[in-house]
Amino acid sequence: MESIIIKPKNKQAIPFLKHLLSNLNDVESIEVVNLPKSQVAKSIEAGLNDVKEILAGKKNGKSLKQLIDEG
Repeated sequence: MESIIIKPKNKQAIPFLKHLLSNLNDVESIEVVNLPKSQVAKSIEAGLNDVKEILAGKKNGKSLKQLIDEG
């Protein structure tokens, strides 16, 4: 199943958004997640953004051979 990530502009908007979404029939679940900003988390987030850009056709991916040859 696909998910939608919503980033509120501020923390005060979170309760309102949860209430709003919970009243929609098409919403199965709502989960508030705090994303840590450690170096590992930033690296994973950057990798996920790269994948999104590749899937959207905005960026070219590398083959496994290219990745191995870099190392």
